[in-house]
Amino acid sequence: MRMLFVAMAVLSASASAVAAGPGDGMLHDPEYGFSVAVPAWPKPTDPAASATPVTFGGPARDGRAPSCDVQIQHMGWTLSDFRAQTLEQFKSLGITVDSESRRRVSNRDALMLVSSGHDLKILSLAVQVDQAIYLVSCIAPVDQFPVYEAAFRRVIDSFALN
Repeated sequence: MRMLFVAMAVLSASASAVAAGPGDGMLHDPEYGFSVAVPAWPKPTDPAASATPVTFGGPARDGRAPSCDVQIQHMGWTLSDFRAQTLEQFKSLGITVDSESRRRVSNRDALMLVSSGHDLKILSLAVQVDQAIYLVSCIAPVDQFPVYEAAFRRVIDSFALN
């Protein structure tokens, strides 16, 4: 989890929030006017391997950029384990949980957190799938977060399991 926030904080690739097409394996970006195929990465054979199948970096402003990503963390944790570990790690990193709420995603329990620390604000959604946690995270500098919050919530609200 610590690596997640370090990686997200330094991420500055440029792409817009991209909407998925209806079952065509493509990402379609209406803002920039392009489509691209989703790479067919093979699933890891090691059950403990984690992956970040998609990362979106927004436009840099003042040397900092917003980002969203989806991680699949194979830790063997339940959603409750994930929550406990995350809160412990946040505390040790000086990150505060501003709000926490439960929700349902594709008929599964999910946890949404809004957190802040080190001049960053983070909106994240965690969903347990078997022995993995699917984690959607959107992050921006605190002063830029209001600009991107609606887009971040759209990303979080659109997440679904196939």
